[in-house]
Amino acid sequence: MKKSKITFEPATTAHAKKFYGDKCAKSFKGHVAMLDGKVVGIGGLSYEQGRMVLFSDMKEEFRPFKKDIWKAIDILGEMVEKTNCPVVAVANNKEKNAEFLLTKLGFTPNGESTPDGKIFWRFP
Repeated sequence: MKKSKITFEPATTAHAKKFYGDKCAKSFKGHVAMLDGKVVGIGGLSYEQGRMVLFSDMKEEFRPFKKDIWKAIDILGEMVEKTNCPVVAVANNKEKNAEFLLTKLGFTPNGESTPDGKIFWRFP
């Protein structure tokens, strides 16, 4: 079996700055996907405007690694499962499988949306 080049590790502020640049301003707990020392994916839970928010982003270099993307989804799913409060997420219109993946993680649409996509909630 061929070993993946992708590794996962707990995210730090330094990881977030490498991924987002200086525009990273939110505090969060999450994980990053690394490829050859570069942050190619990031996701986790942040507390924003009085609610827990699930987020994830990836660079184009991460997209070919389908098995590792599923592993990242599992990692995020475990984080959500351990959360004892409602969690909100936006199914990004630019990601064709976003709604399917959020549903897989136990989220349901609430009938509202933002310019970026439909709003989904998951309750413990």
